[in-house]
Amino acid sequence: MKNKLLATSALFGSLVIGSSAYAQTTVTGNLAIAFKSNYDTSIANDTTAGIRGNSAFGRESQINVQNKGKLNNGMDYAAGFSLELDGERDSDMSNENVYLDFISGNTTLTFGVDHIQNTNRTKGILIGEDASDLASGNGINASTNFIQSAGANSAQAMGLGVVQKTPVGSFSAWYAPTNANSGSDDNVGRKAGATGTVLESDRESTYELGFEGGFGVKGLNTHLFYNEEAKGTGQHRDLTGLNVGASYNMGQFTVGYTRKETEAAGTSAATAIDTKQDEFGAAYAVSPNLTLAANYTKVDSSKAAAVDAKAKGVALGYNLGPVSIVAQYNQFENVDGVTSSGEFDQFFIKAKTAF
Repeated sequence: MKNKLLATSALFGSLVIGSSAYAQTTVTGNLAIAFKSNYDTSIANDTTAGIRGNSAFGRESQINVQNKGKLNNGMDYAAGFSLELDGERDSDMSNENVYLDFISGNTTLTFGVDHIQNTNRTKGILIGEDASDLASGNGINASTNFIQSAGANSAQAMGLGVVQKTPVGSFSAWYAPTNANSGSDDNVGRKAGATGTVLESDRESTYELGFEGGFGVKGLNTHLFYNEEAKGTGQHRDLTGLNVGASYNMGQFTVGYTRKETEAAGTSAATAIDTKQDEFGAAYAVSPNLTLAANYTKVDSSKAAAVDAKAKGVALGYNLGPVSIVAQYNQFENVDGVTSSGEFDQFFIKAKTAF
């Protein structure tokens, strides 16, 4: 037994030393400090004692640990994870950009969460934050109709996928056996319950197909993502999402557009709500360090008696080298889909740096 243990330990040690000899590890990070100020302009607050305005600072900080090298079969590999410490985070902080990639030429097989190219993107907002980010957590409205990640948001669940680079762009496919499961425990055990068979999450399996690229056209950048989560117990239909967008740069001018659609899986036809969002953006580079932009977002919901949610604003981006600053002024209307409710003006500024 002793000899067997020594042999096993020696083999394990040689594997660790051998892998280190071919690896390159880096530790990086990023930090953002933001200030947001809201003033409620809704008619409802003209006759009630609701909150008229609020202001606060916020932060977003992240540490990234990355490793890359070659396997003994000649393939490349990369692995890493991030520790995200946002001001409002009260759950798992290690489910950010977790990955193990096996790379052969232009093909990458990837395992993890929040790493593969995915639907959480826009070409319609060229400078600053999108309407979903800006309207959420504003302290005035409980909910918004704005979409950030369309549909099932599959890449935020632990799974596996493949990315293929081509001359026209990168194609991807992703699958997760249980949606909304960030893989916080490698044991994937069972929760306590009457049957004792419920896994880490009660969500169903999900997949996402995607594309990001410019088709070889200078100045063009496009994306297309479609995802779906299987219909669960009592659901009226599958949860699906579509995100298609394009931007085009013409020297100092850039224009962009994104269409996001979510078909929610309610328990009846009345609760299975369809939401469609259009995002428009234009930007002008005044100088290499200063850019001005205008943004407009509109949401159409199939919810009964819903009205269009809208956001419009202007943004200024300034590059100070290691620090970038973005300032935005925005006006929001009917963010929760109700007339004259959820209307407010907002000033937002964020400074970001990386190290």
